[in-house]
Amino acid sequence: MVRALIVGCGSHGGEVLLPAALTAGIQPVGLVDADLDKAKTLAEQWGVPHVYNRLDEVPVRQLDAVLLALPVAQHASNVGWAVDQGLHVFVEKPPATNLAQLRDLIDQVDAADRVCGVGMNFRCAEGVLELGRRLSTGRHGRPAYVRVVQVARKPLEPFGPGLSMEASLFYAQGIHAIDLALSFAPVATAISGQRVRVNRGRLCVVVGEDHDSGTRIEASFGSSAAGLYHELDVFCDSGDLLSLRNLSELSYLPGGGEPDVADYPGARVLWRRSPTNVGYTAAGYATELASFKSRVLGDADPASSQAAVLRDLLPTYRAFDELLTCWDVPWTN
Repeated sequence: MVRALIVGCGSHGGEVLLPAALTAGIQPVGLVDADLDKAKTLAEQWGVPHVYNRLDEVPVRQLDAVLLALPVAQHASNVGWAVDQGLHVFVEKPPATNLAQLRDLIDQVDAADRVCGVGMNFRCAEGVLELGRRLSTGRHGRPAYVRVVQVARKPLEPFGPGLSMEASLFYAQGIHAIDLALSFAPVATAISGQRVRVNRGRLCVVVGEDHDSGTRIEASFGSSAAGLYHELDVFCDSGDLLSLRNLSELSYLPGGGEPDVADYPGARVLWRRSPTNVGYTAAGYATELASFKSRVLGDADPASSQAAVLRDLLPTYRAFDELLTCWDVPWTN
């Protein structure tokens, strides 16, 4: 059993992380929030035995891990506090506000020899895992061009004092889009991009290329949409296209050399999410937390190591840091 303290009882901590942790088999034994009444209400609702107003009130010897869902600028310092206490950590994205802070945090976690999982739930969403399984068979060849689109309604303002708008877009949407693209085509390294003009919100495009291997990624993300829209397309060197829409339907459009193209050249639906499966496992939250629990206990990983740990985010942060440098835009103002 993994006994966990949940720090942050806002909309994500209280409405997503807490129930997803229970689904994953993690036992929340305490909640921490500056709003003690909110923490008490959640504790009564979910049967959590203890609530605290501050971290210095917590008996850490009764814990195995800390789950963090806090404002962006507070994540890194609280990860540091947890590993200094000898605890494993699961932190919601983004774990750090910039590349330098992420590197420092990795060094701190490595020195403590603790597990630090990161809330990158799209990696563990059912549709993404199914796409990965299809590619792992080798049936479709090697991914050559990966395109990810993730747009939503927010943010329209920076996430906090001193944080740039571009960095805030990265924290909300871009971190997922770039990470997914690089996880399917990791050799695309030459980074460029563009800020696209839109009437509402912001829209950014990141492009990564490797001319030697002929590999390309594109990650488009922003806050210009009426609601969340997600698209993941993988073009393989065989000519096959695998396309996942809104994490719900995976389609396959065969390349021109496939033997059955003459019979039916159109797209085939390979997988659909069940209409009754709209919970924490379908979206990846419970799966990534189950993976975190398994790593803490040294058990088999139910996500086959697709769930992110802190070091996995280095390529994503490097890519966005390179883009900000090209634009002459800072992470923080």
